[in-house]
Amino acid sequence: MSESPRIIRKRRRPAHSCVECRRRKVRCDRNKPCGQCVSHGAPSCNYADHVNAGQGFHVGPASTGNQNRSQSPTSVGQSSNNVSERGPTTFGQIHGIMSKTRIFGHGHWMNTMPLASELSIMGPTGDYKSIYTQPSSSGEQDPISQLMTECKQLAREAKKQRPFRQSIPAHIHQSIPKPEVIEDLISLYFSTFESCYRILHFSSFKKEYDSHARQPQNTKTSFLVVLLLVMSISGTLHNEAHVRKDISAKAQSWISVSQTWLSAPFEKDRLTLKGIQIHCLLLLARQVNRVGADLVWISVGTLMRMAMQMGLHQDPSSLREMDIQQKEVRRRLWYTILEMNAQSALDSGMAPMVTDDDYTTQPPSDLSDEDLDNATNLGEDGSPSLQESPTFFQCVLAQSVGFRLTVVRVVNSLNVKPSYDEVLSIGHKLEIACREAASALNSTTTLRRQAPLNQFAHSFCSHLIRRLLLCLHFTYAIQAKGSPIYTHSQQVCLEVSLELVSLLDDNLYSRLLINGGGMFRDIITRGALVIYLELTSRLPVESSISHFAKEKNQSRQIPLMEDAQRVVKYAENRMCHGETNVKGYVFFNMATARVQALLEGISPEEAIRKAARDSLNICHGLLSGMVVENAENPLPADFQSHSLDGIFSPQVASDSGFDFLEDPNLYLHCSDWDLFDSISGESLFES
Repeated sequence: MSESPRIIRKRRRPAHSCVECRRRKVRCDRNKPCGQCVSHGAPSCNYADHVNAGQGFHVGPASTGNQNRSQSPTSVGQSSNNVSERGPTTFGQIHGIMSKTRIFGHGHWMNTMPLASELSIMGPTGDYKSIYTQPSSSGEQDPISQLMTECKQLAREAKKQRPFRQSIPAHIHQSIPKPEVIEDLISLYFSTFESCYRILHFSSFKKEYDSHARQPQNTKTSFLVVLLLVMSISGTLHNEAHVRKDISAKAQSWISVSQTWLSAPFEKDRLTLKGIQIHCLLLLARQVNRVGADLVWISVGTLMRMAMQMGLHQDPSSLREMDIQQKEVRRRLWYTILEMNAQSALDSGMAPMVTDDDYTTQPPSDLSDEDLDNATNLGEDGSPSLQESPTFFQCVLAQSVGFRLTVVRVVNSLNVKPSYDEVLSIGHKLEIACREAASALNSTTTLRRQAPLNQFAHSFCSHLIRRLLLCLHFTYAIQAKGSPIYTHSQQVCLEVSLELVSLLDDNLYSRLLINGGGMFRDIITRGALVIYLELTSRLPVESSISHFAKEKNQSRQIPLMEDAQRVVKYAENRMCHGETNVKGYVFFNMATARVQALLEGISPEEAIRKAARDSLNICHGLLSGMVVENAENPLPADFQSHSLDGIFSPQVASDSGFDFLEDPNLYLHCSDWDLFDSISGESLFES
């Protein structure tokens, strides 16, 4: 006869202190807000409901992630998306322990304490512990308790004197723009990037910013880092060109300072939700500003481990008691990290570091920040009063992120190459996910009317989802000319590539594509090559065709040629905005000139040489201007000590990626130049 699993009960008094005072282990006066939260400038003061004192750790078989998380979240287009419908209403206790901001499995020593507390020998010790952890009823501090308090204070002072606590440069405050510019940049950030990457809670951020505006000298370093990163991210979208240029000039230094502050060793105070938020902002800022964007996947690994150590991969309902705002912030952050993991793994050519079985966190609800701040906006079932909210786009992404992580693992597998039938099957499912996402996005009539900011959100969300189709089919698309069996892949890639080029019509999002690195270079790294492949495949085979046939062929090529010319202009704009790699721009000029010459029935040799010469002259002038401008505007001495060379290698900092043009297998002879005959999928972007 099998025995039922044993329940280990913990002694637990009812919690009367607020959540923040319990976390910091300080005395709470139980006011709303309490004195401790007011004095420390806490963004909120919340009291958790009492839990059953008999609850404890359940010693039994662990449940898998798939049992605790629904595989198919409720459709985002429905108005019934709320917290209660994201999955099971109850969660079992985690098989571990949560201490302060971290969560530990049974391999950690802290898990021995609840078990040891049941031993009789620990009883007197546990009773004696209350002498120095709880104040006496008379109000007088026990000598032992006083010594404990003094020891803690001395320990804090000793840690402050350690050399690894590096402060930010003194000149950092002088680099911050005027308040009106800061507020514009903050508004831009929350209206654009926060649509898909839910990192910051607006009300909490606003309170800290208002405090900073009143007393900047008392601003916490952590918030200053957040502010610098928010401005670095949104600076490229500002309407005024001089502001974009000013922020761009400072962004790399701000990013370097933030990286240095976040990377300080042995800093437990980084292991907080604020630390997670800063890490997410830093990775996004690096991609937007082309600062080591090709190595973001490595940094996402650190972020993923930080998040797991803090228990973000476990649904908040299975952790300690917390209010609905804390639960939603944790869910938003986890799914933001999952999305960053999927995108950066795809760009790096590596497998994602997480599977569905590794987490139980439910997808975030579509509750807006206002709904979370004001409980009166919620119905009895917890649903928001608005059917469409800024969190809508993350909900759309969350529906397919698990499947997309699986697709990335297939695309980047180093040991197993899928058959083409498997690629078609996966592609079909991915196309269905893309259509469902597009249908949900097109249904947001209210949001669509609020252009251009929400047009950016639509473009961003669509880009994040559909780019995976291009990567899945690309290897086969470039072989379609010689193997008609791959025609479907060529058609899919062409469709996605043209959609990528159409993103340049979005005035706001095009600024991001012009300035960004990593995934924001998709038009250059893959899309343009597919367009040129289509152009070359449509060129007439016969050397002597009639004039009428030649004109008819040219008319069919006009739309694609216009897209090719837009790619050339786009590559030039990237050069004008700080891109230092000239190969891509020169290559696309030469390719366009060759196709145009063949369409006109003239020898392409002179056209290619002229395009190469003219484009290199343009690049030479742009790069000379960059060198002069950098010499005339050197960084302050404090910033130079935080230079990028200490964090990223020069090659990585420049976000290179066109060394494939030096591949000897890339045949560029003018008289017989077929763009893709000698480009293999394996060597196309070899660096």
